[in-house]
Amino acid sequence: MLPEASSLWLLRLLRDIQLAQFYRPILEELNVTRPEHFDFVRPEDLDNIGMGRPAQRRLAEALKRYRSGVKSKNWVYKILGGFAPEQKEITPRSDSLQCLHEPEGGLKCLIPEGAVCRGELLGSGCFGVVHRGLWTLPSGQSIPVAVKSLRVDPEVPMGTELGDFLREVSVMMKLEHPHVLRLHGLVLGQPLQMVMELAPLGSLHARLTAPAPTPPLPLALLCLFLRQLAGAMAYLGSRGLVHRDLATRNLLLASPRTIKVADFGLVRPLGGTRGRYIMGGPRPIPYAWCAPESLRQGAFSSASDVWMFGVTLWEMFSGGEEPWAGVPPYLILQRLEKDRARLPRPPLCSRALYSLALRCWAAHPADRPSFSSLEGLLQEVGLPNATHIAFLPFTRSPRVPCIRQACLDARAGTWNSALDQIQPLPAAGLEPG
Repeated sequence: MLPEASSLWLLRLLRDIQLAQFYRPILEELNVTRPEHFDFVRPEDLDNIGMGRPAQRRLAEALKRYRSGVKSKNWVYKILGGFAPEQKEITPRSDSLQCLHEPEGGLKCLIPEGAVCRGELLGSGCFGVVHRGLWTLPSGQSIPVAVKSLRVDPEVPMGTELGDFLREVSVMMKLEHPHVLRLHGLVLGQPLQMVMELAPLGSLHARLTAPAPTPPLPLALLCLFLRQLAGAMAYLGSRGLVHRDLATRNLLLASPRTIKVADFGLVRPLGGTRGRYIMGGPRPIPYAWCAPESLRQGAFSSASDVWMFGVTLWEMFSGGEEPWAGVPPYLILQRLEKDRARLPRPPLCSRALYSLALRCWAAHPADRPSFSSLEGLLQEVGLPNATHIAFLPFTRSPRVPCIRQACLDARAGTWNSALDQIQPLPAAGLEPG
């Protein structure tokens, strides 16, 4: 069989180092068709096709020489080489096949396209769709997974959707925590696919808002979820990351008593001595969940994640209500800063727990508790007399379209024209409780 034109570079490279016999296994079993695909390959993947470690070292050196002669500007290489501000080009890594020598930087698993079977649609986002799936291991065992597929063609020039997708991969492949959704691996097919741990019970938000006869959640269980969430967020902070999209919709139920933090599409590294990330341009953000400094300056930090934690707490004890429902996005910052308004205490939230939420909503980031301290503080908070979130004594407020993922130009502090047209709705009962 004649080699495909798009993979002739690989055949030539392998012939030069007397490894041409691995051309078909690399191409067909590992789905490697471009140099940047090797960023996902682990030593174990090459072991599985019969390539010994000395041959792997020769391959790594050959790729290093190849990349030094061709200044790669491909999408995978750019994103997975490391983080950089969105408005600046990323400098590629100088060492190819780095994962052969630095396991932490390599993907957890490179999965053949034929090993994953997609099933029912679970949800969709800005740049991907998620299906329930089955992953068949080399042993023949099949395990249930969630499969997130990129919407766009990976051959086109790198755009926002592709960049966000690969950035999410690069974050998830370095994380390992009992309350953080796990990435099993990546399928280098068309479309690109992330194969992730399946949380079979869906999102916490869907559970909170489920109609009867679904039984209500015990308040003690919600407090357990808050402690799990604080631990997971403390872990992300220790890795130098800010989530930027903390909400009940992004907390998944792995079991009736276990939540997992998910959706890392907005995660960014914290840089500089001040430990902040500054948005480089207009991008969608979850406006009603954001801290004032994020809305005013596009500044995100662990402290802004703590603010979002407080809003997520409020969501849990309000039965999944939308924060600031009825207030147009461009007025939320005014309510927070000028009016000093805060979300009201939900009827089933204890005063001690609401006091903790208010500390998370301190105007100055330095005055908010850390996630590490929140873990301890949550142990001390008592529960109200009520035992379940059942039929809440208030009517759900009407939703405002686009309030979750509104688009802010951080440099100008302005809304785009489409969002400026959102009509204000009555905003009753939003003063501090």
